Amino acid sequence: MHHQTPGSFRPRIHFTPPQNWSNDPNGLYYDRGQWHLFYQHYPEAPVWGPMHWGHAVSQDLLHWRHLPVALYPDELGYIFSGSAVLDRNNNSGFASPVLTPEAADKTPLVAMYTSHNPVTHLEEQSLAYSLDGGLHFEKYYGNPVIKNPGLQDFRDPKVFWYQPEQCFVMVLAAGDRAYFYRSHDLKQWEKTGEFGPGVNQVEAVWECTDLIKLTAPDGEDRWALLVSMSKSVSSPTARIQYFVGSFDGRAFHSSQTQTEPMWLDFGYDNYAGVSFNHYQPPLFIGWAVNPEYAAKVPTGDYAGMMTLARRLALLNTAQGYRLSQQPVGLDHLRAASWPVEQAGALMGAGGFGLIIKGSQGQVILSNSDGQYLTVTITPQWLELDRSQAGATDFSAAFASQRLSVARVARYPDCQSDLELIFDVSLLELYADRGLAVATLVMYPDSPFDHLQLSGDLSARQYQLA
Repeated sequence: MHHQTPGSFRPRIHFTPPQNWSNDPNGLYYDRGQWHLFYQHYPEAPVWGPMHWGHAVSQDLLHWRHLPVALYPDELGYIFSGSAVLDRNNNSGFASPVLTPEAADKTPLVAMYTSHNPVTHLEEQSLAYSLDGGLHFEKYYGNPVIKNPGLQDFRDPKVFWYQPEQCFVMVLAAGDRAYFYRSHDLKQWEKTGEFGPGVNQVEAVWECTDLIKLTAPDGEDRWALLVSMSKSVSSPTARIQYFVGSFDGRAFHSSQTQTEPMWLDFGYDNYAGVSFNHYQPPLFIGWAVNPEYAAKVPTGDYAGMMTLARRLALLNTAQGYRLSQQPVGLDHLRAASWPVEQAGALMGAGGFGLIIKGSQGQVILSNSDGQYLTVTITPQWLELDRSQAGATDFSAAFASQRLSVARVARYPDCQSDLELIFDVSLLELYADRGLAVATLVMYPDSPFDHLQLSGDLSARQYQLA
């Protein structure tokens, strides 16, 4: 018997839909002080169904204002994942007054998405454009703009403006690899290259690829290719893998030498994540529920949420370049933190942050129902155990040992304070300058309101506003 009503699992500073189903973030972009988040959405029920694009905006990446559904299924099928790009030079011609007089002098927002036929499962790439910031879209009459080349899995276009060659570039998940395309008008696309499979890549269906430019510590530009791996043999579940290398305008080339895959997140609830267009340094948001049990979560009239927005950076470690992630928008909350006892009550139970100093020990969060979350810290590794942290009976996969305990090796040359953000039903943990990051959902019967620290650990607490 769960004390908490399903709605009370809704986090405070993580995005959730107003109601019903949500999954992958789509069409992330920044424009004039506003962050736009589109997302996979079924507006009729809190389970997966015919996919639409929901829409929300934020000015601080912590609190979101919900807008009307942006894209609806059509004769080509459901509206699967994709991206949105501002066509500032009107290369597409969608802002031409020939189309409509009110289109003159507007910047088209062009959404590229996958049309998924629910009967044949055929996946092709389509586009729609908006002249009012994504409130109203027109589907392009020439859809699909990229026809299926004979693949079962062919989806999730990420499009961005490539300044060196004054063109648009697309990276697309195509079976067990990524395809690259370029276009000058967003309508005619030329395939320019492929990446994978090969060295240090795992056997999987690729999804939600993203190509991100970063400035390395040596001042040079490097590129990271993110790939959501839906069926991987080298990970206990669906996760995001990344590669570091170069991009020549036509294809990505990995510069990695190690054979072990690099995972963005060692937790189990960060998938399908992508970065915002039109913003540097890159910011990333992921879908913060594992696809294995996303349709079964005990959250009542809504399902699905997003990670906090995270700033991505490349750090040089003893193992080579690695992606770091740091949550953004929390500085004002951290500034109001206060020291906490080794054992005692937590203020603002349900939503809080902890900044933890020390090299070895345990952090235990618990509630009055005898449920607890354990974080074990050593100089060599970190481990999170959610097996006793709340309801598990809604999903055999969630309850399994495979998905109950998450562990990661530390980065000894990059150690730092550990930050733990617990937001009602979602834990995000950041360690080693953001190189060791975990995202985990859990559903305690009553809020965690007690903290216990052991070893040489000490902590400061702040509240989530």
